[in-house]
Amino acid sequence: MALKNYHLFIGGYDRGLMAPDANHFEIKLNTGNDFYRIAVNVRSQDGSMLMTFVDENFQHELCDRLLIEFPANGVYNINDPAKRKQFGLDFLRRNMVGDFNKMVILPNNAPGLDNDLEEKLTALLNKSKADANARIFAFGEKWPSTNNKDKYFPEIKDQGLHDIHLNQGNPTGSFDKDNGVFQDGGILIHFPGLNRWAVILLAFQTEFNTLNPATLHTDDITGHRIVGDTGTGGEPSGETDVDGDVVIVGALVNPKGNEAGKEKVILMNTTDEDISLAGWQLVDRTRKEFLIENAEIHAAGTLEILIPASSNFVLGNKGGTISLLNVQGIKTSGVQYTKEQAKNEGRVIHF
Repeated sequence: MALKNYHLFIGGYDRGLMAPDANHFEIKLNTGNDFYRIAVNVRSQDGSMLMTFVDENFQHELCDRLLIEFPANGVYNINDPAKRKQFGLDFLRRNMVGDFNKMVILPNNAPGLDNDLEEKLTALLNKSKADANARIFAFGEKWPSTNNKDKYFPEIKDQGLHDIHLNQGNPTGSFDKDNGVFQDGGILIHFPGLNRWAVILLAFQTEFNTLNPATLHTDDITGHRIVGDTGTGGEPSGETDVDGDVVIVGALVNPKGNEAGKEKVILMNTTDEDISLAGWQLVDRTRKEFLIENAEIHAAGTLEILIPASSNFVLGNKGGTISLLNVQGIKTSGVQYTKEQAKNEGRVIHF
């Protein structure tokens, strides 16, 4: 069914606290016109720890588009499918993490320094508060507002945002109704004086197909987990082909002169066997596909995929994403590049 009220809240950090149940870190956000609570999961209801990706120099093609579309702080409804596809977070389809093994399992709080989610969140939020021009971009589900006092920040009304985490891949059960695409939760922070972004992305361990290695494969329409063979009792095993046998290592997105028919994507076979790519696909930022036909990539070799002028698949010069899907439609590799990386004509971007 997916989330019903997907929103983007933009504002400045006022203060934060750990909820008494220690399952959420609560953020008081000032949008300039009002205050809202951002409820960030830092532990699962069953007590298990979350998968965490923190990057204090986050570079992604989405960042430039957010600044252009949302120049002012406020509350923005991005729930309709077109806005989700254009601006919604999607860890998988926007290649926001790249290799999901970069996500580490962290406790909500623990003895020691800089080793838990409370400390990671507090450190970044305090940095944003020290910069008067820093802006927090919080993505998630807006809950129905009431005129009651907020239960954690009683000086403000009961209004805010939750589901600040991956919202796809949930197994069959209590939370699979929340699965969807381009509706993941997360926190991005823009520091304009440094021309830099930071990001915190969170996910429940149960949302992944496998944890060692970490893999995530979901349906492009429903966001439900793509599973392999059923196990005992007919239950899905959750296992799929391991990512990374064939990977994207480079792309020429801005050829010199007339670009038509000159753009290309460079693949590498990381295995010791030849692999047929017949029926594989490249997918761009807008989910346009390019079907690879009658191609084979040799063991430990590379292959250039030239994109014909007639293709709808586009490597835009203002930033984009490239995903490689195998013949089963499962992503084996994904990259993204920024407008800054694409500005030099004739140069290959390496990943």
